[in-house]
Amino acid sequence: MTLPPTKQAEEVLAILKAFLQDMDLEITKEFDTGELCGFWIKSGDFPILIENTRPLKYCVVAFQITFSDEMILGILNRYYEKEDHRFIFRLTQVLTSPQTSFVRVIEGGRTVGFTVLKSIYPFHEGFSISDLDRAIQAVTSVGDVGIAFLKSEMGSMDLDHTPPRPVDEPEQMYE
Repeated sequence: MTLPPTKQAEEVLAILKAFLQDMDLEITKEFDTGELCGFWIKSGDFPILIENTRPLKYCVVAFQITFSDEMILGILNRYYEKEDHRFIFRLTQVLTSPQTSFVRVIEGGRTVGFTVLKSIYPFHEGFSISDLDRAIQAVTSVGDVGIAFLKSEMGSMDLDHTPPRPVDEPEQMYE
């Protein structure tokens, strides 16, 4: 069995950009550093990253929740230090879905946030605007519920923008 050839990164970026424009989603930043390429977009009130790491033949749609408030970071990290399985289970339940996964954002050995992820395959035959729309909706809705859960557990909090790449990314993501 022979698989159809995959698209080149430049073609994929052009297709994704056209789809995002057709979906009337604001592209806040385009980037191409050689190794990384993609877009920052706005979905509702939330910034979403669509990124490809070359030479991989898929992209990641990501919604990041990060914190800089030391009080919130202390509360969050105590849950992990105490191995509070009830909290960790409920958080995992909220930040995952059949369409998404999540990872902890760890800096200096401490959890500083979470990233909700969905992989998409625009390099491959059959990828459509509805695939992109489902991915953006999935990470946005799961991320939004995750924020509500964290606020219900830890109180009012400020959410920050801390994804380390690309270097010329937008400033603060959450207000």
